[in-house]
Amino acid sequence: MRTIPAYRKRWRQLLETLLPLALGLLAVRAKSVLAQLGESSASTLLLALVVIVFLIPQLRRYAFVVICFGVSVFAFHRMWQGAQAVDWHQTVWTDYAVVGMWLGIAILSGLAGIGEVWFGGAIWSQQCYLLAVALYFMGHGGAEWLRGRHLFSAFLTLVGTVALAGVVWVGARKRSLSTPSPRPSRRGVRWTHGTTSLESHHPDG
Repeated sequence: MRTIPAYRKRWRQLLETLLPLALGLLAVRAKSVLAQLGESSASTLLLALVVIVFLIPQLRRYAFVVICFGVSVFAFHRMWQGAQAVDWHQTVWTDYAVVGMWLGIAILSGLAGIGEVWFGGAIWSQQCYLLAVALYFMGHGGAEWLRGRHLFSAFLTLVGTVALAGVVWVGARKRSLSTPSPRPSRRGVRWTHGTTSLESHHPDG
């Protein structure tokens, strides 16, 4: 089996990191153009892309990387917009919460993409992405609660709680897979065979 040279592997990893970041920046810059397509057309296109990606197994990893870095760029953009819109002389705790939520999502999504590309899909990269999802839904659930939309808030919080439970489940699954199964002792096997051979040489008399 041919092994990929180290320099080629590093260049590929660098390309897999920079390309999704560039696509995310391009999407943020072209958001006005995308908005002109209409919500229904954009949603249909996104759904079609997701279906195609999951029908082709070779594209799943790249889709996950693109999603991670794309979400990271988008969240940084929203965080920056929120920070510029806030009057920091008359702030309330919700202003800090919104900016902190987007910053946390951006960092966690970026770490998930880095873990997938540079560390071979480490378990902590999946946990970072699930934490970003949990932070997004729980943060928006709290915002909807403050707006008085309690039923919708409960639904968003439930989705975030499921994502948070997924973080614990992934960690527990890793520990269960890394724990070796107990093997019978060779000494015990020899003792058993030795006892059997002795019994066979001393018949009942």
